[in-house]
Amino acid sequence: MDEKLHGAVTQTSPSMAPKLEVVQGENIGELFKVKLTTKIGRELDNDIVLLDPRVSRYHAEILLEQGQWTLKDLGSANGTQVNGTVVTIPTPLQADDRISFGETVLAFKLPAQSQAETAPVQPVASPTVSPGRPAYTPPTFSQAQPQTRPPRLALIAGSIMLLICFAALFLVYFALTRSEATAPGSMAANPTPSGPDDGNNQPAATQPADTPRELVLVYEDDFSDSFGGWDDAFDTFTRKVYGNNRYQIEVNTSNLIAWGLANRDVANFEIEVEAKQEDGDEKNSYGLLFRFQDRNNFYRFDVSGDGYYLLSKFVEGEWTNLVDWTASEFINTGGAANILKVSAFGPDITIWANGQQLAAIKDESLNHGNFGFFASTFADPFTWVSYDNLKMWTPPGEEMTAIPTATRPGVVVAAAAAPTPTVTPIPPTATPSPEVELELTDGVANSPLATPTAEATLSPEPTVTSGSTATPVPLPEYASRDQTLARGEERAAGQIVFPVYDSERGTYDIYIADIADGGNLRLLQADASQPALTQDGSEIAYRSWQPDRRGLFARPINGEDANAWGFDLFFESARPQFSPVDKSLIYHSRTGGKEPATYRIVNGVGQVMRRDGAPIQGKAPKWSADGQKFVYSSCLGGTCGIILSNVDGTNPIQLTDHPSDTNPEISPDGSTVVFMSERAGNWEVYRVDIDGGNLMALTSDQASDGLPTWSPDGEKIAFVSNRDGEWSIWDMDLDGGNKRWHFVINGTVDGFVRHDVANSFGWVEENIDWIP
Repeated sequence: MDEKLHGAVTQTSPSMAPKLEVVQGENIGELFKVKLTTKIGRELDNDIVLLDPRVSRYHAEILLEQGQWTLKDLGSANGTQVNGTVVTIPTPLQADDRISFGETVLAFKLPAQSQAETAPVQPVASPTVSPGRPAYTPPTFSQAQPQTRPPRLALIAGSIMLLICFAALFLVYFALTRSEATAPGSMAANPTPSGPDDGNNQPAATQPADTPRELVLVYEDDFSDSFGGWDDAFDTFTRKVYGNNRYQIEVNTSNLIAWGLANRDVANFEIEVEAKQEDGDEKNSYGLLFRFQDRNNFYRFDVSGDGYYLLSKFVEGEWTNLVDWTASEFINTGGAANILKVSAFGPDITIWANGQQLAAIKDESLNHGNFGFFASTFADPFTWVSYDNLKMWTPPGEEMTAIPTATRPGVVVAAAAAPTPTVTPIPPTATPSPEVELELTDGVANSPLATPTAEATLSPEPTVTSGSTATPVPLPEYASRDQTLARGEERAAGQIVFPVYDSERGTYDIYIADIADGGNLRLLQADASQPALTQDGSEIAYRSWQPDRRGLFARPINGEDANAWGFDLFFESARPQFSPVDKSLIYHSRTGGKEPATYRIVNGVGQVMRRDGAPIQGKAPKWSADGQKFVYSSCLGGTCGIILSNVDGTNPIQLTDHPSDTNPEISPDGSTVVFMSERAGNWEVYRVDIDGGNLMALTSDQASDGLPTWSPDGEKIAFVSNRDGEWSIWDMDLDGGNKRWHFVINGTVDGFVRHDVANSFGWVEENIDWIP
């Protein structure tokens, strides 16, 4: 064992993750770590990708069920075998089993193998400890027995070495006894040794003076009993299960925390647990939740796989960092286990790692509650953490109250169900009269009230496969997107304007809020949607749905609705956008018929934009940063997608080639276009270079993601998403990484205006804008 300062001992344990070693086939020699759920096949989105052509795209799956690793065949073409036997039902796996996929054979390696090969250690005498405290186990050593009688010289040398070893053991014992005498929990002060100086270390903390001298061990769990009362469940993004005599939590999406609770309420205590990150990005975190009263009120002690810690609280839905992210040499890295400890006595809270005090603070926000463990992801979408050897001490006479278990062992919560696409229903009052027959284009109703002219049919209107949005099941009670900031992450700056559909009133309203957390929320315009702001945020343009005040309007953002300028009062006009250069306006309208055409305000009057004398058909136009070009959704020569054009209509360039591609927006530097599309069968956000190259998906989720917009500095992309069953504001990096949830908009962006369903097209014609 590796000795730390003050005689503390780094406690480690082998990884609980099995491994698969390729012993035959094209991938021979490769070693793969097995997760709680591991899919195997040829497709790149499998956890283990095999190059064998006889392996199916999705061939098999290994998962942990009730403490047993199990292999399932996923209907593969060539079958799966274990030790030569064909797998037809879920098959338990044992150490050294040979698993065959096509021409590839893998050996199943359990961590217990390496433990069995290690010589047993012999304990030495334990030092005296204070009453009521757990005994501290010093480092142990084992000595191999000689197989033959050694020469006399070797005996003499061995005797000398033995004397040296006894002397060393005595010194270690003496040091450990001194360390235990001043360990956290005793009355003596225990200053925290300084960690690496990165500018973030906190001052040395001492044990609060009013910590009880004696504590009683009132609760412990080695997780060998899967009915010990801890939550045991899984859903779409998380698993928390008993397995291999440990409690395991897995998260497989970014920006999510999942927790398991002991379901016991306690006020004053000291808790200790062995925690280990089995797999996942080392910047993701894990640790202890305590004084947990509900999902909006608890304390959180994080450590990360690369040696940082954080102490924070979430009270009434607001995050506060009590000790910011800080590096510590006492936190084990590289996948080694950490012994984490928290003491909470009244307002005094102290945290430790591996026997060393990290910080001590006073906070009176929460004085009792549940306790448990968590695993948390930030930018990287996967982490797997295991917990073992939990112990809790309280002052004599302190009560611990049982709380009813939230989920029974083995329960699959509702969030595990596959999301079912739904279509927002059209209210009965909005049903058109029998003589008006509606067509479905873009998945929503189009009205043929106006007859298309010859000018308006330059090219076919894009055909969208579906305008409906998938509605995933909400997150379970033991998971949340509401997270403390990751290390080094800053709060998003600026405000975002967005529409919200009110299903009771059957219409939209426009709101503005701080993008970071939805703070400073205010109603900008009632009975309106499709908001657009000038670059400085001083003016707003929008589509009014007021029955007696229809059309497109613009006004100062702090002005009065009554004084707004109605620059196009046709019911069929939509999606106004300001030029970043001179605040002139561009939009689309169906006044000429079913096919939309692009319009521009010239000298205060809306005029159709033309190319070679004919109207430029298309929808959802947006300007470039220099005001010389615009992008829109349309067709050229029978191919539909995103088009880039000069403002005068010349030099059209086809950037994408799918009819559902819509709502494009050019980056502030003019290099990239983001848009939303159903090209993969679900609404996702994409990007493409301004010349049409390097098309890539930025989101890939069972939810509906869309309405992308650039941050003012061009470094982030905001979008709306209904993942987790709630429409929320998100943002992400330019490559789609580091997706971060910001806030729920408390409504939907997808709806049909009740009193004008013929001109209402749902969220595919909505808009959001991000301003400084």
